[in-house]
Amino acid sequence: MARQFLQIPGPTNIPDSILRELSRPAINHRGTEFATVLHQITEGLQYVLQSENDVLLFPSSGSGTLEAAIVNMFSPGDKVLAFNMGVFAKRFGQIAEHFSLEVCWTDVPWGQPLEPQVLEAVILRNPDIKGVLLTQSETSTAILNDIPALQRVIRAKCPGALILVDAVSSLAISDLPVDQLDLDIVVAGSQKGLMLPGGLGIVAVSERAWRAHESATLPRWYWDFAPLKARMVQGRMVYTPAIAHFFGLIESLRLIQAEGLPQVFKRHRRNARALQQGILALGLDLLVENPHYRSDAVTAVKLPVTLAFPQLAQDLEHLNITIGGGLQELEGKIFRIGHLGMLHEVEVLAIIGGLEMALSQQSYPFELGRGVAGVARYYLEH
Repeated sequence: MARQFLQIPGPTNIPDSILRELSRPAINHRGTEFATVLHQITEGLQYVLQSENDVLLFPSSGSGTLEAAIVNMFSPGDKVLAFNMGVFAKRFGQIAEHFSLEVCWTDVPWGQPLEPQVLEAVILRNPDIKGVLLTQSETSTAILNDIPALQRVIRAKCPGALILVDAVSSLAISDLPVDQLDLDIVVAGSQKGLMLPGGLGIVAVSERAWRAHESATLPRWYWDFAPLKARMVQGRMVYTPAIAHFFGLIESLRLIQAEGLPQVFKRHRRNARALQQGILALGLDLLVENPHYRSDAVTAVKLPVTLAFPQLAQDLEHLNITIGGGLQELEGKIFRIGHLGMLHEVEVLAIIGGLEMALSQQSYPFELGRGVAGVARYYLEH
């Protein structure tokens, strides 16, 4: 069978060794073997998060962990900052609104980053905020926000505010030193940089966040951090865990540690830039104009008016390549190519080669081979 290229922004291609671990027989999730598994996972995730903070695991999607972050940190009426700059940054704020927080919205054009000076101006107008909701990699627009620069603004202008970061599509892809940046809540999911199926939510919780949790009054049961932490210390969970995911996660963390976290970040950045050079060489435009803010996980490409996304996606499917379309206000305006997880040079060349074939079938004007040459040239020079 032909190799399948799942190049949506997640879930991603799952390495064979992880697939094998996912098929292991179930074990007693209240036994000593499971306690050993849980300990290995906790240590491995702290390595990936670059943090000694508590790490909690939920059977959930990334959106579930966003809700968990809100309900454990705040009380009704608390004021938080949120940013309408993409589907998932917007979702973070919408969850806060649903739980009766006072959400101060800032509109950022989709495809542009949150600039530190914009954040500073908003904080100065709202010095009584309790938290800031940030997204590191905005999957819908392919923006990579500069979290260190934004963190410096928050700590300088409102040092007591909680910093909550959505790292669902950036964990184990882009550098995020949680302890060094003094972040309070970082949420992630299993289906992106960790190379697993969806269904496992991850939350890192700082000491400052635990203090906030003590006074937070939003309703919670399934999402409550406190009983989950208490059980995890004992090597157990509050409810039935996604055991197969845990087996796969041990192998995922082994692969990441064997490669080394700095090399994982470097490989993702290099693949992203190579693919983007290939796209630009074809005469296509990227939604994110400034290279500094382009995601290492996904690239958003402006769709020429002469091309229809459904036909382009179908032509690529015939080549066993699956890509993503635009979401909400970007539907029909862009297409997205994911380049996260266990991806290497020859595979990036193949993806761009397939894109060239699909574009040629739609009579898009370009010189055949330019995209692949652009990718190869970048790799040879970097």
